[in-house]
Order: sequence, then structure tokens, then C-alpha cells
Amino acid sequence: MDSGEAMDNRVKLVAIAVLVIGAGVVAALVLNGVWPGPSAADRERSRLLAAQAQTQLRGGDQAAALRSLDSAIRAAPDDSALRARASIYSDRNNFDAAARDMDKLIGHGAATAADYGMRCWLRAHGDGLDGARTDCDRAIEMDPSLSSAYGSRGLVGLRQHRFREAWNDFNDALSKGGSDQWVAWRVFGRGVAAWGKGEAVQGRQDIEMALHANPAVAAQFAQFGVGQDIVRSFDDSTYAAASNPRSLVDLQVYLIVYPNGAHATGARAQINEILTSIAQSEAAGQRTVPGFSLGQSRGSGPQDDSFGAIAISRSTWHVAFATDYASAAEAELAAANACNSASVHDCDAYAFRNVCAALALSARERARGMAWSYGQDEAVEGAVDQCREHGGHACVPVHSQCTPTRANGVATAILP
Repeated sequence: MDSGEAMDNRVKLVAIAVLVIGAGVVAALVLNGVWPGPSAADRERSRLLAAQAQTQLRGGDQAAALRSLDSAIRAAPDDSALRARASIYSDRNNFDAAARDMDKLIGHGAATAADYGMRCWLRAHGDGLDGARTDCDRAIEMDPSLSSAYGSRGLVGLRQHRFREAWNDFNDALSKGGSDQWVAWRVFGRGVAAWGKGEAVQGRQDIEMALHANPAVAAQFAQFGVGQDIVRSFDDSTYAAASNPRSLVDLQVYLIVYPNGAHATGARAQINEILTSIAQSEAAGQRTVPGFSLGQSRGSGPQDDSFGAIAISRSTWHVAFATDYASAAEAELAAANACNSASVHDCDAYAFRNVCAALALSARERARGMAWSYGQDEAVEGAVDQCREHGGHACVPVHSQCTPTRANGVATAILP
């Protein structure tokens, strides 16, 4: 065989190899749904399922929404459906699954700054802190005003012991985020960062300010292994502040931070005294209201974020409390249903979220007061004060309850 024939054979072999490889690539793309891609019908079905999921979420049925999104993404992995499912996974603390959805979304090439910020937050829960920082950097590069990305990068900095950078990030998050619901979280993070870089006075001031605004913030950071050692060094002073004047929420915060602290036994005893006093005063109050009846309903909403509601009849003393629901609408409906009866159809419901709620009444003037607070005692006091402001001269507390409710039946808005 001459050299020309050998060359022809080699060319043929190369061509055959290219065809085989090409066929394999096409087969792989088809098997993975990448090519030829979802049909127009698939995309329309995905859109309708995603819209159905949003309706289910608004109705408080997160599990049904997740099933709808699963089907939508199988039909066509649309970015909005991936984003919505990642949010549900994150709410359920399934951070790995949420991160996988965000990986797919970002891989599509049209991710927003918020998408990169979301993946940074998800990665901050695990060991991929360098990747988390890269995502936050990208989010801030795309949108320098995105306060959540600064906060997430601050958390990453705390976990990496890069305290000076973390302090700057939390401070930027505070200046850019305004007075949103994350203020206490950012102040606590800035306090831990200040403590880490040797500024103990500023650190303690920020940490105590954050705890006063949101007692649960210490437990939120503790899940990342951040801040608990610092706060525990405040044992004696924290208990003293909780005991004088005595505050249920501050005593509960003390036990969150120091479950085995030097004053844990005393804190539990004082909490029991406060709760017993509330129960006795409410039982006495109910006896002063003619025809008073109390209905209760408990849902199965998430234990870290749930809604409750108070319902009260406009014409009778029918009252109901609902707790542990996934949405405000669901809680209000449950409370109204528990309040209404065959003879009563005029119960109005008022929702609350992640707090304790209380109701006080003055039967003679038909005055009422409602209040919510992190502490059950403060809610009761606030309800009585509001009842008096509404013209009641014999205002008494009749019931108080918190959401979420712990598995052991103890109602509290802050215990983890």
C-alpha cells in the first residue's frame, strides 16, 4: 500500500471517529434534555405549573407548591421555577438542594445579582466559603446597592476570621439596607466582628443592641458556630438585666445563650412564676366576661417562621386563637372558623407572625385591646393598656398565645 492510500485510510478513520464522537455527544444531549430542548408545549406547561405553585404558596400549601415546581422544572427548567424551588428548599433548611438549583440557574447565563447573592448565602451554610465569597463579590459587582450580599459576605468573613472585612461588610449592609427586618442580624454580626478585631466595648454594645431588638438573633448565628462564646462571657450581666426589671423574653434569651449557665435554675424558676401569674390572671379575666368562649386551632406550619391570628366576634364574646400556620391568610381563616359557630357568623381575625399575642376585654364598655410582642408578659400588658385606651374601665386579660409553638407544648416566639 502506497503512502497515498495510507493517508486516505487515516482520513477515513478520523472521519469515522468524529462521527462516532459526534453521535455520542448528541445522544448525551438528548438524554439530558439539553438538545433539542423543551418544546413550546413543554414551556407552556412549565409556565402554568409555576403559576400554580405561586397560588399554592399564597394559600400556605408549601408542599403542594414544591410538587408543582418539580413538575414545572421537569417540563422546562425555567429560571423563575428554579429560583422559587430554591427558596422553598432554603426555607426547609435543605441548603444543598437549594444550591444545586441555583447552580443550574446561574449556569443558564442570565443570573441576576440577587441570584449570586442567594447562592453565596446558601454556600455560607457549608464548607465552600471561598466559593461563597466569590458569589457575593460577583453580586456586589453587579449591584453595589444589594445589602443582602454585604450581609452574607460579612457572615462568610466571620467564619473565615476575616474580622475587619466582616465589620466593613456588615456596616455597609446596615447603611444600604435601611430599616428592614435584617437590622438586628447585621448589628449582631458587626458586633461579633468588632469583638474579633479587638474592639470589645463596641462589640458588646452592638451585640446587646441586637439581642434587645431580636432575642432570637444569637441562636441564628449560633447555627453557623459564630458568636456563642462571646455572648456566654456576658452571663452574669445578662441575667442581672433580665431579672431587674423582670422580663420573660430576657429570661428566655438568657436560657438560649446560657442553657447551662450559672443562673439557669433561677431563670427557669422566674419564667415559671411569670407564666403561672399570666395563666391565673387570664382565668380570672375570663370569669368576668359573660358568655365568654375560647376556641383554638393549631396548624402544622414551619417551626422557624409561622403565623397566628386572633379572632373575636363583633356581637358576642366568642374568641379564638390560631397558631403555627404557614401564612397569614391560613391563620386568619383558622381563627375565624374556630370563633364562628352555628349562631355566630361575625368573627373578625387579625394575624400576627413569630410573636406572642394577647387579648384584653372590658365587658361593661365592650372595649377590647390586642397587642403582640416577643414576650408573652409584654403582650399581656400591652393588650390591657390598649383596652384602656379604647375606653375600657375594667380591662382584664383573657388569653395570650405565641407562634410558633414548641413541640413540648410551651408557647414561645423565641426559643429555638
